[in-house]
Formats: sequence, C-alpha cells, structure tokens
Amino acid sequence: MLTAPPGLDRVRVPRPPTTEPTDPSSALGAIPALAVACVPGASHAGVAVAGTDRHLAPVAAAGAVPLGLDELQRRLGHGPSRTSAHRQVTVHIDDMSADHRWPEFRSGARAAGVGAMLCLPLRLDARRPGALSLYATEAGAFDDRAASVARAVAAQAVLAMAESRREEQLREALGRRDVIGQAKGILIERHRLTADAAFSRLSVASQAANVKLVEVAEHLVCTGELPG
Repeated sequence: MLTAPPGLDRVRVPRPPTTEPTDPSSALGAIPALAVACVPGASHAGVAVAGTDRHLAPVAAAGAVPLGLDELQRRLGHGPSRTSAHRQVTVHIDDMSADHRWPEFRSGARAAGVGAMLCLPLRLDARRPGALSLYATEAGAFDDRAASVARAVAAQAVLAMAESRREEQLREALGRRDVIGQAKGILIERHRLTADAAFSRLSVASQAANVKLVEVAEHLVCTGELPG
C-alpha cells in the first residue's frame, strides 16, 4: 500500500480527489489521487508513461482533465507532459493564458479550465520515461512549496513504477518456469527420461535451432514436437 512521503501528512489538503484513479489495480493507480490530496493547488493529476514505441500513454488519472489533455498532446505530437517525460525535465506553466510554448495545447487547456500546470519527470529505465502532471484551475497555483511536495509524490511514483516492473518480471519468470516444466514433463513421459536428461534435451534443441530455451519449450508444449 502506498503511503504519503515524509512531511506530506502536515500539508493541508485543499480538496478531495476529483475521481477515483482510473487504474486502481496498478501500482501507479493511487499516485494521481495522492497528488491531488497533498499538493496545494492541484485540482487534477495524471501519470503517463512511454511504451516501447516511445508514445506517451496515460496509465492513471484523478479527474477527467488529464486524460483529455494527454490525448490532445498525442494528437499534436508535443506539449508539457511529453516534454517533461522525453527530456526528463520539470515543466512549470505558471499562467496558462500567458504561456506561448505550445499555443494549440494552451487553447485546449484553457478550454478545459486549466490555469496552471506542473509536470515532473518519471523514469523507471531508459526505455520507459514518464511524467506526473498536475493541473490547477487558478494561475500561479504552484509555488515553491507546492513544487517541493510534488517532487516527493513523484518520487513515490518512481518507486511504484519500479515495483510494478519487478512484479511484471516475476510473472514472466514464473511463466517461463511453468512452460519449461511442462515441456520437461512431456519428454519425461514420452521417452522415460530423468528430469535432468529432459532439460538437457531441451538445451540441445535450443542450441541446434538457435532460439531461446523457453521458445523451444513453448513449441513443444503447443505442437508436441521439438523444433527441427
């Protein structure tokens, strides 16, 4: 369970989260709600992470605004959240009506009632940059104190991303072990081999076919035959 970083319990909560996180089952699901609850001035918040194709995609949000503005940035190909994620820099828009860096995005943000934004970079590894984006209805909402609290929340998000990745790797490892075990079972039953001999046969087939051992195992389980 995610907990607020040290010192956040002393921050006056400006308002409750606008909505529940869009992905509560994710390790990142609670981060936007935590940001809205703890960062002074924040009305909405969202987390977006780049996939293997480098496109930034929303993974969790508190409030409807982040999802709409993430989609707008996707269509435009630029914007503060994308800049923060891909360049790994903090982007602060103190007054949306006076900021001229992304004119088309500014128009959409103003239409959505956004007066200020604060985007903080997130990074799990070189392939998965992301950003935590905070939205305020009033210009000048994010002062130094708010930025300090937001950085603490962003640190929580990085930890959550790392934990999510570890869980994903564990599931992949367990899946590989299961399919290799199934393949060994087939060879043991079919050829009356020992477990070690069955694994050795899989290894030999892997080297002969020049493919990963787990792929040899999957092929055997699915087709009943060893590759080659």
